[in-house]
Amino acid sequence: MFENDLPKRRLGILCPLAVIDASAYEFYALAPPRVMPVMTTIGFTEYSIADVERVFAPLDALVDTLSARGVDLIMQSGVPLPLLIGPEAHDRIIERLAQRSGKPATSTILAVGAAAKHLGLRNLVAANKWTGPMNEMLATFLARDGVTLAGVASEVKTPLEFQNSDPAVTLERAYELGRDALTQFPDADGLFLGGQAWFVQPALLRLEREFGKPVISNQTAMLWDMLHRVNYWQPLPDRGRLLASA
Repeated sequence: MFENDLPKRRLGILCPLAVIDASAYEFYALAPPRVMPVMTTIGFTEYSIADVERVFAPLDALVDTLSARGVDLIMQSGVPLPLLIGPEAHDRIIERLAQRSGKPATSTILAVGAAAKHLGLRNLVAANKWTGPMNEMLATFLARDGVTLAGVASEVKTPLEFQNSDPAVTLERAYELGRDALTQFPDADGLFLGGQAWFVQPALLRLEREFGKPVISNQTAMLWDMLHRVNYWQPLPDRGRLLASA
């Protein structure tokens, strides 16, 4: 009776922080109809390898929770976690997600690299809230997709600090950091506006208009990647260059 009202795809997402707000808000603003995010939190609180190991310790149970909801895919959300543990440990986690769930598995950092490659970007600048060593590791991950990190504009914030920030303040700051990055590194052919706990989509659209260059966010990269992996992709106009692309 209600076939036309039910979700056609369910996307399982391991959210890094203890509270889910901006990511869910942006997801439903960007996603096509009949796509449902199935989210569970892992409670990441600090930039340390020990905290990444802590939150991933019950990984099988987290995957089982999502699988019980009939998800079509598992997404490890959040770029800081892979940046802290490096590519090899990250790849083992993605393989474990796929094996445990029997579904496609991916991550935000994989989505960002694939999105940049899809758009033909080779010299990317970043704006985010991460530390210097984390941004050095970001360059390592991007290089796997043939993308060079041209430079970074960063204002370091801990996970707890930006989780508790006012959305209006973080949106303004996302725009300012993105503008600074594109201004300081004019040879860059695009921007990665990193971070999912802040609301960035209006800043993304404004920066694309002002600088005439593609801007990739965590949310747009994740959505683009997940929809392709579950065979539900369609271009989404008026949501930025990545989501509007064929």
